[in-house]
Amino acid sequence: MNEQIDQLQKLKKKLEKEKQTVKSELDDLRTQIQHLQKSKAAAEKLSKQLEQQLNDIQTKLGDHVKQITDLNHSKTKLSSENSDSTRQIEEFEHQIGTLNKAKTALQQQVDEAKRTLDDELRSKGSVN
Repeated sequence: MNEQIDQLQKLKKKLEKEKQTVKSELDDLRTQIQHLQKSKAAAEKLSKQLEQQLNDIQTKLGDHVKQITDLNHSKTKLSSENSDSTRQIEEFEHQIGTLNKAKTALQQQVDEAKRTLDDELRSKGSVN
């Protein structure tokens, strides 16, 4: 019977030791779970921040794309207006050249008419 008691006591000690080992492992697992939960919360927070940053960047990108589109439209419009203005200037320069030729021809006619008038006046003056 003593032998049985000794065996039971040894078994009890062994079981208590195993119980303590299991408790220790359980405490370690709880600590790991807490650490993982904190890490998960931090990762979720970072994920939300990064998603918000991504949304902000996408919004800014959309705004920039719209600005580029608007600027390209303005550039095209201004280029067209510039071409029209250049064409008008060329037409005006051509008209000025034509008018200057007409002015020169008219001036020559006026000069010729003055000479003719002067000649006629001198002729009449010498006849009188």
